[in-house]
Amino acid sequence: MPGFNLTRPVAAYLREKLNLTPDEEEIALFGLQTILYPAVGLSLILFAGWLCGCLRTTLTVALTVLLLRLFSGGAHARSPLACALLGVIVVPALGKVAAVTAPLFTPFSLALTVAAGFLPVLVLTARLAPVDAPAKPVTAPEKRRRLRSLSLLVVLLVTAGQFILLFSGKALALVLAASLGLWWQTFTLTRAGHRFATILGDLKEGR
Repeated sequence: MPGFNLTRPVAAYLREKLNLTPDEEEIALFGLQTILYPAVGLSLILFAGWLCGCLRTTLTVALTVLLLRLFSGGAHARSPLACALLGVIVVPALGKVAAVTAPLFTPFSLALTVAAGFLPVLVLTARLAPVDAPAKPVTAPEKRRRLRSLSLLVVLLVTAGQFILLFSGKALALVLAASLGLWWQTFTLTRAGHRFATILGDLKEGR
């Protein structure tokens, strides 16, 4: 479906009905994409997680990724639709991995896994975040410092929440899902993550 865009027909309809200028139509298009694609993407992610029998872990991965990505940014595919499809594939898959493999862990072994993953996540986030989008660059040094600090705060809070659950000995699958979410989102900050998103976007567009 090269060039397929769900929001452009709606923006064109608004332009016709509201007599929008071309610039106003582009603003309306950006606003529609900002609202519609994340909402549809999250709904499809949760639906896929439900179909795979791992709704809770999929939701945990999704919330962890979204919370960190809100401040850290990350790799983008070539279009918002490709980004949404990438999330629909990756997040439920990680949720399923967490649901299937969590019973193999004891609280202690999972604590070691969380701790082992925490350090590289912290270092990479401190070095690479925020990763901005080409269409919306973050150039102000003060804003970049604030986004980096908030990204690190998210990593610390998520990890703290994981250890609270571990000490209670409950919800090991959710603990593992949160780690997978942190690891995936941190991966999207790297060059390898950018290449991966580009390759999947190209596959989706049949290139």
